[in-house]
Amino acid sequence: MPRVISSLVLLALFACKGKPKSAEQDAQTVTEVAIAADAAVAGTDAAMAARRPERDVYSLADNLVMAHRAVGGDLIVDAGSIGFARYTRFDMPVARWKLAADQHGHRVAVAARGASFELPLTAAQAAVARGLALELVAAADAEPSKRTIKVGGRRAGTVEVGPGRGWVTVDLEAGRLVAGENQIVVEGGEVAVATLRVYADPVRVTADATPLAHVAWDEAAHGLALDDSASLAWYVHLPLDAHLVADVSGAACRVEVDARTDDGTRVGGLLGGDTGHVDLSPVGDRAVRLELTARDCPRATLGRPRITVPGAPLAPAPAGAPPRYIVFWVMDALRADRVRPFSPGARAEVPNFEKLAATGAVFRQYYVGGNESQTSHSTMWTGTYPAVHNVRLAGDGGNWKIPRALPVMGEMVKGAGLAPIAVTANGFVTEAGGYARGFAEFRNMMREKGMVNGILYGQVVLRAALARLDARKTDPTLLFLGTVDTHGPWIARKPWIELYDGPKPYTGPFQQFGTAKDLGIKRGEMGCSKVPPPRDVERLRAIYDSAVSYHDERLGELIAGLQHMGIYEQTMIMITADHGEELFEDGRCGHGGSLRETLVRVPMLVHYPPRVAAAVLDEGAEGVDIMPTMLDALGADLPAGLQGESLVARAAGAGRGWPRPSYASQFEYAHAMRVARWKIKVGKRGRPVVLDVVADPDERTDLSDSQPAARRMLTDALGLFLATRTRWHKRTMGVVTNLAPGATELLEQR
Repeated sequence: MPRVISSLVLLALFACKGKPKSAEQDAQTVTEVAIAADAAVAGTDAAMAARRPERDVYSLADNLVMAHRAVGGDLIVDAGSIGFARYTRFDMPVARWKLAADQHGHRVAVAARGASFELPLTAAQAAVARGLALELVAAADAEPSKRTIKVGGRRAGTVEVGPGRGWVTVDLEAGRLVAGENQIVVEGGEVAVATLRVYADPVRVTADATPLAHVAWDEAAHGLALDDSASLAWYVHLPLDAHLVADVSGAACRVEVDARTDDGTRVGGLLGGDTGHVDLSPVGDRAVRLELTARDCPRATLGRPRITVPGAPLAPAPAGAPPRYIVFWVMDALRADRVRPFSPGARAEVPNFEKLAATGAVFRQYYVGGNESQTSHSTMWTGTYPAVHNVRLAGDGGNWKIPRALPVMGEMVKGAGLAPIAVTANGFVTEAGGYARGFAEFRNMMREKGMVNGILYGQVVLRAALARLDARKTDPTLLFLGTVDTHGPWIARKPWIELYDGPKPYTGPFQQFGTAKDLGIKRGEMGCSKVPPPRDVERLRAIYDSAVSYHDERLGELIAGLQHMGIYEQTMIMITADHGEELFEDGRCGHGGSLRETLVRVPMLVHYPPRVAAAVLDEGAEGVDIMPTMLDALGADLPAGLQGESLVARAAGAGRGWPRPSYASQFEYAHAMRVARWKIKVGKRGRPVVLDVVADPDERTDLSDSQPAARRMLTDALGLFLATRTRWHKRTMGVVTNLAPGATELLEQR
């Protein structure tokens, strides 16, 4: 019944197409249709609850800091909150904002000269916007001074900063502010900003000195309180078959719901009275602007406003015995899109991966910490983001080894009762780099050959590792295994090269492997400087895929070895990569050169049926989650400094049903985050690039201008995360797309 009614709402809207209407008339149409729908729905809530069990996936109240306020249609921004980070264009290329600062007894954002911010406006807001108001704070004895305000790169006016706290306004001509994002720049010197308002009528600014008070957290209801005509809007990617559920206090109070996508699809409804549900499924699996507006009473309270999906309560994780052994295997430079369990339809044959995945947890949207070996290994080793461990090989600042103050994998696993040993072929994962701390044995076979990067077959590395594990199997053991078969120089492996290179004979330079000379790879660099002809590129990709199948064959050898030792059933196997590899999708090969999916999305598989549920997950996961997963599976306490979360709980269903982010850094001068199908990349200039990596896997089309809801969803998430990434803690704060209860209080702390 609710879905039918929602469809009627849409049909009514579509029936109005072709009739010119104002934004206000269009909004009225939606409201009228929604009210009619609600009249039909009023008696169906009980039936709906009986029809499907509801599982909560998102609390609007807990995510209040991510909402955008409006009062009477005017956009209101709390600049003193840490949430203001979402408007500051990532504070790049030069940091100019001091966020959540205390200035003269007030909470403010302090802007240095040239600080900029972006304000998102709907078409209705832009059509009536006539000015920008800023609530500024200065010392009580401050001398008056001037600041210039630029809008969209052009001078808009001058304001005077006087003593104390007060509002200043900049009147703008019609059309100066536009639908979508509006860039504002403050010139002339430092200034402390408490609140911002985009107004339609300047009288509202003087008549309403405290606009933030119209929206508040309600402790008793674990919900939200909104004054009449006040609204909140979240930019989110809704799951399929989502409902909005809330209890509205007061018989007369109503809360209008309006959810709209970038393609113009809208669904609405009214909460209140006998109606506690609004069906959002017509806009499911899309980025939407979800707005709630209070109507018909002075102040409406929404108790536990939340998004739900169909589903029974989650089952607990399997409660078997902890693993006695862990094999943690990093297959260097292995791309997720070349391995079938992570990308169905991939060419390379991987029967052992597929068999293991059938009874394991497969994370298909897993990002490494960085796009090269040391950053990502350090993220996995410490459970911290690159901004914390600070290990990188390029960019400004940074270290080449893990800081001694951070606990590392060997130390943490040893404390949990396992003896850690390592056999690796990665020449950068060394004792000098801090990776061996806590390990009982640490062997780098590449360094033993006197090389940092070269040819070292995985079979040789694996057999050496299995021999050491066999020798120590009387004690609980962690084996870290590192192989480089999918790392350059890519080597053609038989019999797969003949299967993948096609029917035509190949006569070019890449008969057996990708030669450094023919690719222009220089000593000490991670990428190539030459782009071969298309036939040679086809050959190189076939060589790479043959190495993927070779890696899979080694996985079969590992499983057989564990079975031969009699410890397979007691062993948790974790398989991932430190980065992917570019294969000329954008004119580059190798790694370190971008934040493309080919580099930052890699496999992540956890196999241990006694404690890890079999599952295929498309919600985001990250390199910081490795250490929490190991320790959780072992039943050990997690150190407070770990920023990640356990994938054991995730496999059992924790967080399922709502998009979770994956984040990666490029030497801390560029950043990427993926949420569902959407991805944002931000470089040194602070300009976001928005991508739909499902429709556009080659990442060719920037959708920043054409997808305003998706763009704002991503800039909200990445903006808040980058401002707080050195102290983000997923186990207590949740993730930036879905904050945990109490996260806002933690984030607001200085």
